[in-house]
Amino acid sequence: MRTLTCTTLALALAVFGGCEQKSTVDPEKGSNLVGNYGGDGTSVEDDELFDEGDSELEDDGSEVAIAELPELPKPAKPVNKCTTKKEKVGKKTKSVKTCGLVDPKPGVSASYGARTLKGDFRFGMSTKDVFKLLSREIEAEYQKKQEEAGDDAMAQDQARAWRAEQLQDLKANHVKFKSASKHRWGVSLIQYEYADDSQEEMLWIKANPTLRKFYFFKDGSLWKILYAYSPDTWPGKSYADVVEEKFKKWFGVSPEDKVKQDPETAAPLVRYYEWKSSDGDIIRSFDMTQVHGVVALAVIDQKTEEYMGERLPNVGGKEEFGGAVNDVLGGSDVCYDSNGEITECDKEKDGY
Repeated sequence: MRTLTCTTLALALAVFGGCEQKSTVDPEKGSNLVGNYGGDGTSVEDDELFDEGDSELEDDGSEVAIAELPELPKPAKPVNKCTTKKEKVGKKTKSVKTCGLVDPKPGVSASYGARTLKGDFRFGMSTKDVFKLLSREIEAEYQKKQEEAGDDAMAQDQARAWRAEQLQDLKANHVKFKSASKHRWGVSLIQYEYADDSQEEMLWIKANPTLRKFYFFKDGSLWKILYAYSPDTWPGKSYADVVEEKFKKWFGVSPEDKVKQDPETAAPLVRYYEWKSSDGDIIRSFDMTQVHGVVALAVIDQKTEEYMGERLPNVGGKEEFGGAVNDVLGGSDVCYDSNGEITECDKEKDGY
């Protein structure tokens, strides 16, 4: 999996210059994920955003155990079928008939997509192991830079400085969700993805110019990855277009169309598509373009969610944002091969 290289960053609500997995505040260039600017335009200092203290995470050079996954059967060809399901409209429930393509093996299709998206990451991995894998992606990119530098001493120094900065930023992107730390993720696009003071933490990275990846942990174990894509990932495409042309190719043509409603008013709070894989993953897509300027894709460990409960965004509700919040994101490091299957993008061919 390739990450951590970018030249320009498309923002949902603000614009700033090029970067290479840089997460620190730069008041001259705009906003980072949770926002650099107060209502009066003044910058917010780093220690106000990341005040959890120095991260204890280190790459000690030991190998990360990557569990082998069982071989999947071949995916089935979609077939035309009509189905009837109960749908709640306001306070009433009615039967709705729909016809279209249906995946005979939805769990298999979803597994192919989830495995490609997750790469070497496995649910249950420790925070340290995820940190190691992300660190080694930096090291791989550093080696490429050194090879390109050749005998150029200045270019070699620049590569070393780049490596040191990336590792420092990765540590800064380790967040422990403790209310006493006064972190500011409670007014960001992930505000419903975690609970304070519940042994939860997160690592996040800028994977490419238009994508952020958030790795969530419960009791030190990875249980969810959230991919947040900016609209610039798919220029000119609506969320409906992205679901039809991308997500249904990645995870299967017949996801469940779900809605979360306000228990008092029955007003829809969030609509989303859901796939369930044969590996025990849940994949959900959310249209958050109106509130946060992103399309979100969550891959979740079903067993962990069963005892923690669903964590869904509240897109349709009232959002209380402080003046310091500017959410940014988006981009895809997933491409298609000649058969239309999702695969890792080729850096030179696909421009990443």
